[in-house]
Amino acid sequence: MGRNPMRCNLLLVGALGFKLLYGQALPPEQKQKVDDAVPAKAVAKPRMPRRLLVSSLVMRDGHPWRGSSYATNPAANYAIGEMGKRTGAYEAVFSDDIEMFRPDRIKQFDALCFLNTGGVLFEDPELKKSLLAFIAGGKGFVGIHDAIATFVQYPKYDQWPPFGQMLGATENGGHPWDGETMTVKVEDPTSPLDAVFHGEEFQIADQAFQFQEPTLRDHLHVLLSIDVEKTGFSPKHRILPVRMADQDFPVTWIRAYEKGRVFYSSLGHGAPVFWNAPLLEHFLAGIQYALGDLKADSTPSAKLPAAKK
Repeated sequence: MGRNPMRCNLLLVGALGFKLLYGQALPPEQKQKVDDAVPAKAVAKPRMPRRLLVSSLVMRDGHPWRGSSYATNPAANYAIGEMGKRTGAYEAVFSDDIEMFRPDRIKQFDALCFLNTGGVLFEDPELKKSLLAFIAGGKGFVGIHDAIATFVQYPKYDQWPPFGQMLGATENGGHPWDGETMTVKVEDPTSPLDAVFHGEEFQIADQAFQFQEPTLRDHLHVLLSIDVEKTGFSPKHRILPVRMADQDFPVTWIRAYEKGRVFYSSLGHGAPVFWNAPLLEHFLAGIQYALGDLKADSTPSAKLPAAKK
């Protein structure tokens, strides 16, 4: 069967053992909000038909699990699907079947999207090797919100360190800001992924992660970050010592992973993120970067000229 870039299927299969029709679980009023916010056109013209494999699988203690984060996924799934369908930027294929990561199946895609995934999705060495080789070989990876909490399970945060190294960071210490209004600053107004913000900071109520690595900007090209002076923090936020020292809380970044491309955003816990028009355009740009159709400078922020930092 040939590819059709305008067709978007929603199929959740495999470990969960059920199918969910496209948009079925999304309340009509939320569906309308997403419809009104989805970009009308692609940020970049696709060089060829693109396919994006999207997973929202959450595992706890070796079993599929659906908790509070999954409550946002109907809006997230619909938004990611509709962006591809309406703009022609990609065809989204939704599956929670881990067998899709086998080498002979994953090769049909141009990028992977972990959309609020969580926990240790699998232990199979072949699947781990296949997933990383896919990206390293020149494909893309998109992580939204809880993707950073994937292949980790409390109280451990490093069950599969190579995954965190690919993504660029690992979370530890929960959510310093959990539904509070945060001020987000635009770190690189010259990046096509930040173009929609016109260099202007914005406020949003969502859930933020903090990351445990001692340095972040030496290997991340940071696009958005939390302005801690305007957002504020105190002991109640339980800030890690390493983050208290540098007060650096990236929200969105891109990076190169060998021959591949990585886009991650910690925004996306709350459903309203997926009917926020500027953020959807930001996500679309990130997806098109990961797919290979949108060129962007992924030089780590610490290595950029002072004017771009």
